[in-house]
Amino acid sequence: MRKRIEAAILAISLLSIFGFSVQIASATDVAQSGVVISQVQVKDSVSSSNEIVEIYNDSSNAVDITNWCVYYASKDYLTVPTSDWRKLVCFTPEVAGSEIVLGGKSYSRIISKSFAPPYAGSYLAVFTATLSNDAGHVKLVDNQGLEIDRVGWGEEADNPEGLPAIINTSSAIERKYDIDRDVLIDTNNNAADFFDTASDLCRNMVGFQDMVPVGYLSDTSHSCSLAPDMCVNIDGVQIVMPDGYAFDEAGDCVSLDVCLNLDGIQYDMPKNYTIDSEGSCINDLLPLKITELLPNPVGNDIGSEFIEIYNPNKSLVDLSDYKLSIGLSDEKTLSFPDGSTIDGLSYKPFYSSDLNFTLVNSSSRVKLLLNDSRVLDMTDNYLDPLPGMAWALVDSVWQYTDRITPGDENLEKSAETTDAVQIASVETTTSDVSLKPCAPNQYRNPETNRCRLIVADTSEILIPCKAGQYRSEETNRCRSIVADVVSLVPCSEGEERNPETNRCRSVLGTSTTALLPCSEGEERNPETNRCRKIVSTMPTAGFAVQPISDTATGVVGWWAFGGIGLLALGYAGWEWRTEVVRISRRLASFIHLSK
Repeated sequence: MRKRIEAAILAISLLSIFGFSVQIASATDVAQSGVVISQVQVKDSVSSSNEIVEIYNDSSNAVDITNWCVYYASKDYLTVPTSDWRKLVCFTPEVAGSEIVLGGKSYSRIISKSFAPPYAGSYLAVFTATLSNDAGHVKLVDNQGLEIDRVGWGEEADNPEGLPAIINTSSAIERKYDIDRDVLIDTNNNAADFFDTASDLCRNMVGFQDMVPVGYLSDTSHSCSLAPDMCVNIDGVQIVMPDGYAFDEAGDCVSLDVCLNLDGIQYDMPKNYTIDSEGSCINDLLPLKITELLPNPVGNDIGSEFIEIYNPNKSLVDLSDYKLSIGLSDEKTLSFPDGSTIDGLSYKPFYSSDLNFTLVNSSSRVKLLLNDSRVLDMTDNYLDPLPGMAWALVDSVWQYTDRITPGDENLEKSAETTDAVQIASVETTTSDVSLKPCAPNQYRNPETNRCRLIVADTSEILIPCKAGQYRSEETNRCRSIVADVVSLVPCSEGEERNPETNRCRSVLGTSTTALLPCSEGEERNPETNRCRKIVSTMPTAGFAVQPISDTATGVVGWWAFGGIGLLALGYAGWEWRTEVVRISRRLASFIHLSK
């Protein structure tokens, strides 16, 4: 707005304080902050007499608008003497002494008398239609005659605020709204502050609506009203039936989704799902497992590589809901062929010729996913497998094995290949220097170069081996005695296999009857079976015991020892002379008294 009350207050203050003769601004130069003219409609598509002037309280506080008035002037009222401001309406209470208040952030309208009967909205007062369709002015004046706001429209309006607002085919203009500050824009320039409402779909609402707000409907006069709620029993307003819902017999909207806890709408129960006690759909199948890979077959790789999957469930599982991801960075994703299934408690290999995949011979991994990309299982990364070595899950540990078992339970590598695999793994993998040191309670597995936990007391942790098995000293695992015997090299002549260690030992070492007799004066040690000398009595000396007599050397030694002793006693007497004298006096006194 162009005029401010502060100008009048300042002028009055200067006059009263300094006695200056100051000309007070006219009523048209003073404005009231907060209330503005927000909309002007000169006609609509139904009638040229359907006119509206809307005022809006842009402040948060209520404003008393009792006896405020709205005036109209033609486009050229300044140049034509007979043309002047004409009163349209004043806000006069019907009951004397009462007030008319415009609440904060609220609006009120005055409309033409011919428009009042069909008008669906609320209004404060009516006036006789008189607004020009081409150009004109309206202003708001308070009860003191001070101008609050003025709007001019049409290019020929000669006295608007700033430049006149442009009015086009819609025959209505509306003040712009600053959504960030939640205020109507008022720069005292009608051309900048107003827009033509041709594209405003809800002209009866504050602000510009290029889309009908949610929950509202727009009629032919561009008035918006709340739409009927199709689903009263659901929170919010549903203009149309929500997806996945339908009317029941009582007319309420009910969901057709049998699994509300799952994404999307399930009109039927998904495969492999059941309803739990809480009404949620759950997949009651145990997750499938990847159990074996053959990335480097002997000979041609094409069509020979395979990925094996195990079904731990007792029932058949349809693989249409599953897919595979191959590569350290999931470079390739594969779906199973149509109709693929796995029988319960069964292993099933899928060859590269079936799924068109390649397992690189350097390093990779495989994931098993659901179709929604959730990961069910994943192999450990393999590294440079030797030809003919499968990467298999054996005893819950991923390891290399030369005993390839597609479609069957996995087995550890045979004993003959153990040393070769260990040597090859050292040659083909990174050096030990580049390996991260194991923790203090771990050791490095020579077969896989991985750190494993050191078990201090295996007797309390390890489960006893079954009959026909023994525990390996290197891995603490149970191994089959029969399988090892079959794969072991036969013992040489004169040797037998120790049933406890599977090692060859001399047949003679187990029997005492085959031992050579000990020499004369020796006996056999029952603990070691070795010959040792017999010690029955003390040995006899080869000469008689001779007496030892004193000699001159002995006498000199005794004199020397005695002299040294006397010197020591003399030195002690000198050092303790005071104490000796004191003790002697006490003894003398004691002897004297005793007499």
